[in-house]
Amino acid sequence: MAETVLARIYEALGEEGLRKARWQQKVRVWGLLAQVAGVALFALVMLPTGWAAALRDALGGGGAFGALLVVLALMALQSVFTLPLAWYFGYRVEQLLGTNRQTLSGWLLDYLKQGLLSTVLFGLFFWGVYLVFRAWPTAWLPALAGVVVLLVLGLYLAQPLMVRAQFKAEPLEDEELSARLARVFEKAGFAYGGVSVLRAGEKTARGNAALVPKGGRLEVMVFDTLLEEIGPEGLEVVVAHELGHRAHKDWPWMLGLYGLLFVVGIALAHAALAWTAGRWGLAGAGDPATLPLLLLVLNLWMLVAQVAMNAFMRSREFAADRYALELVPNLEAFERTFVTLARQNLADPEPPEWVEFWLHDHPSIARRLEAARRAVRSG
Repeated sequence: MAETVLARIYEALGEEGLRKARWQQKVRVWGLLAQVAGVALFALVMLPTGWAAALRDALGGGGAFGALLVVLALMALQSVFTLPLAWYFGYRVEQLLGTNRQTLSGWLLDYLKQGLLSTVLFGLFFWGVYLVFRAWPTAWLPALAGVVVLLVLGLYLAQPLMVRAQFKAEPLEDEELSARLARVFEKAGFAYGGVSVLRAGEKTARGNAALVPKGGRLEVMVFDTLLEEIGPEGLEVVVAHELGHRAHKDWPWMLGLYGLLFVVGIALAHAALAWTAGRWGLAGAGDPATLPLLLLVLNLWMLVAQVAMNAFMRSREFAADRYALELVPNLEAFERTFVTLARQNLADPEPPEWVEFWLHDHPSIARRLEAARRAVRSG
């Protein structure tokens, strides 16, 4: 029964692991609130002081190219400004949880690499937003939607690059396992793009896996920490689950919802940006120096809107689990994998309902195990 698997998970976590799992949930709440507070403080430092306006004037923000420089400079400054928060929630917390295997210098290097990629991608996006606001002061919504579509596509296509910027990747040497996964792909009707094993164990004790685009194919990326423990059967189940998301077209729906929420967030921000005209040396919605305020409104909005995104994803996880068990009918491997993932990622198998509702884009392990058992019995 599912209760037996839950007992194994609690045993694998132990009292210390369960304590850390529950503390981790609290820290996630603190981290979200601290992120918004950091963005708010940056806006207060840059806008009422006139520093953002002075930076715009120094970089020639009145022109198109100058606006790009202003956006990139402000995003880079915010990354530096919020570095203490990133250090605590991204490095120190992992140390306290016992999942961090990285030196501080190594973490800083990763932070720099990912920060550069994020600054370029989102910098181009926000630059496009300001160009739209300038070109169509009153009829900006259709063009804004187009810019958001480009952002969403960029985020999707940048996945492999973002992962490889953090972890070294090596091709899977186990040809037999690769052939097994290729058969799973063939059965599901997707083009197999091979497997990359990420040397995550050098930096973290956590486990993870994902499918990412590789040309017209899908590539499996799996942490070495996970692969070492779940073995071939477990990886088959994990891959089958991810293929379930592809078969159900969850990614287009998820990206579409994310894009819609972003459009709404920027539409809300537009009113705040327009209000700044004539204040603090700012010129309103088309002024790139208002970026700190735009980021603040977006962060506040997404803090609330993530509830809708998470609810959608939780509903799709159950369907992907059912698909996985139909594609690879191995309930034992499915359940063993959850034991490993719970222990490696310090997951509370039965979190409070409000935590799951607000923070989790996956249902609780307890609910997923029970749903899997029901699916097998009814199938």
